[in-house]
Amino acid sequence: MRAAVVTEFNKPWEIKDLPDPRPGPGQVVVRIRASGMCASDITAHQGYLPVRTPFVAGHEPAGEIAEIGPGVTDLKVRDRVGVSWHQKGCGRCDACQAGHSHHCLTMQTWMDVGGGNSELMIAWASGCSLIPDGVSFEEAAPIFCAGYTSMSGLRNANPKPGDRVAVLGVGGLGHLALQFAKALGLPTIGVTAQANKKKELLELGADEVLVAGEDIGKQLMAMGGADVILSTTSDPKQVASAFTGLRPGGRFVNMGLVHGPIPLDSMALMFPARHLIGSSQDERSDLHEALKLVAAGKVKPKLEIYPLAQVNEVRDRLAAGKVRYRAVLQHGAA
Repeated sequence: MRAAVVTEFNKPWEIKDLPDPRPGPGQVVVRIRASGMCASDITAHQGYLPVRTPFVAGHEPAGEIAEIGPGVTDLKVRDRVGVSWHQKGCGRCDACQAGHSHHCLTMQTWMDVGGGNSELMIAWASGCSLIPDGVSFEEAAPIFCAGYTSMSGLRNANPKPGDRVAVLGVGGLGHLALQFAKALGLPTIGVTAQANKKKELLELGADEVLVAGEDIGKQLMAMGGADVILSTTSDPKQVASAFTGLRPGGRFVNMGLVHGPIPLDSMALMFPARHLIGSSQDERSDLHEALKLVAAGKVKPKLEIYPLAQVNEVRDRLAAGKVRYRAVLQHGAA
C-alpha cells in the first residue's frame, strides 16, 4: 500500500510503499478514500505526541471496510466507515465499565495501530462508525475529529432552548460549531477578528456577527450577552476577555489549545457565577449526531481538497494558517 510516512520529526513526509496490513482479532482493514488534515497533525509532525518515528499520521480517515478480523460481527466488508481518534479501551477500568471508554487511561488510538494517510489502515472495530448514506467520504472525514469535537463542546455546554450561543474563532472547528448550534435552533453569534468574514459567517448560520476588538466581553454584553461560548481560539487574552461576556450561569467551553496561561480574574467566575468547561471528543452519540446533521444537509463542512501526493504542501499550508476551514486528502476514487 502507498502511505505518507513521517520518517523524522519536522522533516518532509515521504510517500512510500508499505506492506498491506492484516487485521487481528477485533480489528478491521479500512480502504481509505479521504483523510482530513488537522492541527493535531502539526503537533504530531513536530514530535509533541507520544508516537515514535516512523509512523503514518492521519486521524480523520473515511473509507470502506476491506477486510474484517476474527470476532468482528457488527461490521462487514464494503461498509462505509470513519475511524475515531480513540478506538478501544482496556475494557476493565472504571471508565470502560461505565461505558466511557474514551476516558480510559490506556485506550488504543491511531498512534497505536497507524493513521489514515495511507491506502489501507488498521483500526479497531470499536473505533469505527458507519457513514450515513448521502455523505461523501470527503465530507465525513473532518467530522471524525473537528465535527466530533465541536458537537461534544456544544453538548457539554448543555444548551437549553433559546440559549444564545457565541462561537469564538470561526475556523476549522468553529465553522462547524456555528452550524451545529444553528441546526439545533439556537440563536447564534459568530465572533471573528476579521471584518471581511462577516458575510461568510452569516451564510454559515450566524444570526449576528461580532467583529472582535480589544474587549470582546464588553462587546458581547452590549449585544445582550451569551449563555454559551464555544471557543476554539488559541489566544489566552481573547479567552479571558470573552468569558466576561457570559450571562449569569453562562458556560464557556474551551475546545482549543490555548497558547499560554489564561489571565482570568476569579471575580469573573463568581460575580455573577459562570462556568469554565474544558471539552474535546466525548460521548460517541455526539459523533453520531454530527454525522446525521451532515446527512440531513443542515451542516456542510467547508473543504479544500487535495491528492495524497500533496500532503507536505497541505501540511505546510495548514501550519501557516492558510487553510480556509478544513483540508482533506483524497486517496483515489471508489
